Amino acid sequence: MRNKLTAGLVTTCLSAATLALLPATSAQAADPMCSSGSIKYTWSTVSKSPVVTHRKAIEHYTGGIVTKTVSASSVTSITASVTATAGAEVSGGVALASLSGKVGLELKAEGSRTKTTAESITHRLSSRGKYVLYAGTVKTQGYYTQFRCDRGTRWINTGNYGKAISFTVATEGGLKCGTTVPAGSLASYAKRYC
Repeated sequence: MRNKLTAGLVTTCLSAATLALLPATSAQAADPMCSSGSIKYTWSTVSKSPVVTHRKAIEHYTGGIVTKTVSASSVTSITASVTATAGAEVSGGVALASLSGKVGLELKAEGSRTKTTAESITHRLSSRGKYVLYAGTVKTQGYYTQFRCDRGTRWINTGNYGKAISFTVATEGGLKCGTTVPAGSLASYAKRYC
């Protein structure tokens, strides 16, 4: 009886030892590094900059506090676009979604364009002086390289590359010329029209 128990324990220990010696990669081989056939984009020279799309300069010397609504003319237009190497298969929607994640902004879809007609802007004029009423957005652009997942094991450069441009939600405001505003803000760009 003792011999049978001893033999059973030896067999169990040998089986456990055999399992322990198996390489860990065997169990993990089924876990892919990426989803086979999926596409990703890497980005370089990515930039974000405020752009004034509409503006109107006005003067207020009548005294008192007034609220003015003006028709601001279009001065710049931005179109969301994705360009690619000749013959490349690139999804503009996927590329812009990738750029959106890169810059942390909700970007407009390919083909979207900022308003080219006049923009109605309302602002409260609190003191005498010259004002600029403006509307604008943040223009974002970057250069991409496209990669494809090969059999779930590695990312391969497809040789496709290009440029993407888009913009985020519109912002409007007004400022009195001579007012100090934060550097790099949309207002700092609007001051150029004072």
